[in-house]
Amino acid sequence: MKMKPHTSRCTALLAALVLVQGFISRADAPRVPSGTWAPTGGMSSTRTGAAATLLADGRVLMAGGEDADGPSATAELYDGDAQVFSPAASMGMARTRAAAVVLGDGRVLVTGGLAPGGDATSAAEIYDPGTDSWSAVGDMAEARSGHTVSLVPDGRVLIAGGESALGVSSTLELFDPSTNTFAPAGALSSPRKIHAAALLTDGRVLIAGGSDGTTALSSTDIFDPATGQGSPGPALSTARAAASATTLLDGKVLIAGGSDGPSDLASAEVYDPAVDSFSATTGGLATARQGHLAFRLPFNNQVLIVGGTSGGEPTASAELFAPWSDVFSDTGALSEARADAAGSPLSLDGRLLVAGGSGLSTAELYGFATVKTDKADYAAGETVTISGSGWQPSETVNQATSSTTSSPPRSTMLASASI
Repeated sequence: MKMKPHTSRCTALLAALVLVQGFISRADAPRVPSGTWAPTGGMSSTRTGAAATLLADGRVLMAGGEDADGPSATAELYDGDAQVFSPAASMGMARTRAAAVVLGDGRVLVTGGLAPGGDATSAAEIYDPGTDSWSAVGDMAEARSGHTVSLVPDGRVLIAGGESALGVSSTLELFDPSTNTFAPAGALSSPRKIHAAALLTDGRVLIAGGSDGTTALSSTDIFDPATGQGSPGPALSTARAAASATTLLDGKVLIAGGSDGPSDLASAEVYDPAVDSFSATTGGLATARQGHLAFRLPFNNQVLIVGGTSGGEPTASAELFAPWSDVFSDTGALSEARADAAGSPLSLDGRLLVAGGSGLSTAELYGFATVKTDKADYAAGETVTISGSGWQPSETVNQATSSTTSSPPRSTMLASASI
């Protein structure tokens, strides 16, 4: 598809000149219509509770999880261009429900999880995509599952909470990739597991809700890597465990769904770091759910909420949260209900992968529309080229921009997609 060229003097982006160049679909990769799911190549084995990470080269690493024999050490790599999984080197330890994060140098840290036999482990290891190999690193101070990992701006990784045979943990640790070691980093205001964590734009980490092993929590903590300490944050409007936390482009954080103990939740709330408080969204989820996946869609800014369980059963439903309207709307459902699935946006514009869960080896791709600029920042008067993908022929694209200067406050550009 092509867009009819449209040029407008825009007051956003430092009063730069904006050129809407073309809203197209990539011809070199199979297209998935926006708002729908399409099957893609399956994994070599079933995986429930695997860890998925997007590598710098665009592949997705799918590590561990549980198959018919229990926790697995195997790993696979998904190639979005070829739409196939291929074997990767196996981890040193079989584990499911581990927590993984991509380090600043492109390697992947995998921590904790449940080992064969069902006990949490303190073991951690690193995957190097350049050599397709795993190496063990120092153990965490505690065994953990149901914990979170967050990459902070200085390259270290914050590990928070979780559970082991000793109970629910309140401790924090920092992993230093330069030494491959973990160090204590204080404690949370409450022991918590299956909580949610999100990186704030100032480098701090919001840790919200979860369970203390008995009840769902409304308390939060905020960890500051500059001081190496955490402190209590504002309370959630609703106590919730197994919710999701997603940082939005404006720096706010969407907390969605979860469980208050007796019931799954359809409510959602947004944390605003500027005022240090939570407020309920205008609309709630169409499907109450917990343990779901949540992704901010690249070059789109909507949040996709997909899968999880509702009323104790896996769900195939999916919905989108639009920050500009503060409401959720239905989008295409998965072809199969999935709980404890894993996924990641792809480096290819407008596609996202969800795989496994609920004893499945299958995988699906979600398509979504994108709008992006050719650079991240511009000088005053510089031309801004805006392009996109995932739009239907003859669909009207309405893009509004706002000014941060004293210039006229808003400019709206209209264009119509055409073949």
